[in-house]
Amino acid sequence: MTLPDLNASPFFLDDEAQAWVARTRDSLSLDEKLAQLLVPISLRLDRAQLDRFLALGVGGVSRFATLDPGALRDSAEYLQGRSRVPLLLCTDLEGGELASVGGAAGTPYPNQMAVAATDTPVFARRFGQVMGREGRAVGFNCTFSPVADLDLNPRNPIVNTRSFGSDRERVTAFCEAAIQAFQAEGVAACAKHWPGDGVDDRNQHLVTTENTLDLPGWEASYGAIYRRLIAAGVKTVMPGHITLPAYAHARGRPDEADLPATLSPLLTITLLRDELGFNGVVISDATEMGGFTSQGPRRDLVPRVIAAGCDILLFPTDVERDLEALRRGVRDGRLGEARVEEAVTRVLALKASLGLHQSTALPGADTLRAPEHLAWAEECARQAVTLVRDTQQLLPLDPSRHRRLLVIRQPQRRNGLGFPLADLRIPDLLEQAGFEVMLYTPQAQVSSDLYDALLYVVAEEALMVTPDLRLDWVELHGNPFRAMERFWDVLPTAIISLGTPYYAHEAPRCPTLVNAYSPVLPVQEAVVRALTGQQPFLGVSPVDASSALRPVQRLRDLAGREEVRR
Repeated sequence: MTLPDLNASPFFLDDEAQAWVARTRDSLSLDEKLAQLLVPISLRLDRAQLDRFLALGVGGVSRFATLDPGALRDSAEYLQGRSRVPLLLCTDLEGGELASVGGAAGTPYPNQMAVAATDTPVFARRFGQVMGREGRAVGFNCTFSPVADLDLNPRNPIVNTRSFGSDRERVTAFCEAAIQAFQAEGVAACAKHWPGDGVDDRNQHLVTTENTLDLPGWEASYGAIYRRLIAAGVKTVMPGHITLPAYAHARGRPDEADLPATLSPLLTITLLRDELGFNGVVISDATEMGGFTSQGPRRDLVPRVIAAGCDILLFPTDVERDLEALRRGVRDGRLGEARVEEAVTRVLALKASLGLHQSTALPGADTLRAPEHLAWAEECARQAVTLVRDTQQLLPLDPSRHRRLLVIRQPQRRNGLGFPLADLRIPDLLEQAGFEVMLYTPQAQVSSDLYDALLYVVAEEALMVTPDLRLDWVELHGNPFRAMERFWDVLPTAIISLGTPYYAHEAPRCPTLVNAYSPVLPVQEAVVRALTGQQPFLGVSPVDASSALRPVQRLRDLAGREEVRR
């Protein structure tokens, strides 16, 4: 049995911490070791459910960051105070409307793509500081962020605004800054989704997806990113339900080309561990996702996840059932005890590297919405708002010329779980700026006699099970007949996107387009200031906002240059 080097990156454990890892590991039964490899999710922090997890001895619990901060903090203290082994308390600290701490009770820091649009890594460092500090205050010590994917395919609905864009150097620098900030705040960071999402146009929540790059292209992009992030000391890596056929073929293993990284020893052990030298913890992506469940019966898949090199199986759909599947895997030899020993050692080492073997006490909760954090969020928002085009010279909007505004927005916004989201504030903010704002209905007559300008205000961040993020003209215009109408020849028109940056491709004839990437309130306020000329448009687009092909072509060119150097 080969155990990881706990003195090396990313653990850096001293003799006392290493002794704790060995002592704790050796005190656990096989069942208890297997339980340490499971991290279930608690959707509502129900005490009966938490007690069940504690009784089973799971290695950690994941909770949604947007839940009530008081309930999050209470549940963290409840769990840690009753667990024999300190727990990893995990979440996705990705910022934006959908993954900021405490929802409205925390700092509304913009999402990763908005951060990237500032073109300044300091805002990625502040992203990690704000998310890390506020996450620690409510009990988190492990985040499944930052997203290290390249947003190369505008049709990909899961990467998009969750990434730092399509440029390798920018994504790497911003991820490094965020990782270092998270981990300085006592939160283990995670690079995801290995071996790289953002090429396929499908969503791995729904289907196993494919990274179709050839090996030189992958090495010049995702491979280079992961090498740098591993060197930077990222503590965890999350394989996705994503294949990399080029590597399997290059290794002479075409029969494994269709295996996603969560089930592929070739991708996770040979490539990630052996070739790239990653020594930290490998956490599978959520195993209730369609990209995983479509691979076969769960009783067979569960032990394969650990055997394939993942140290933690994320989100068992039924903890008792998945524990039994692991036991059977050990009994019938599909999952070796040496592999279990290695995985649990890494899990315990991660906990020790966070100081959990010494204390699970939480810092004070006064960091939530700290004045410094709010100021940083506002500055990030101000720097992010991007003018893609204004060929009609509509901007700045002025009440003396554009007093009567017609606003078209989504009638009902929802998050990834289908729950309603708050209405956007931009119409109210425009009214406060002196405009008369009328909200569009399917019965509205769109005429220059009635209105001076028309604004589409749309907020579609990348979501869990969204099949695509394209403009839904039927939803916006109210019915299939009006969906075919276009109004920019009737009124001066602008599209304002508080999410995906690709509407230039959806509405190529719309003369004015503004990208703001994230619907958090500081961004909405910055948008209105920019629209009305109170501040300049300062954002630099992290992607090619006008074409679905150019980012991939740039990547191919980059791969060619890397080959020439070699």
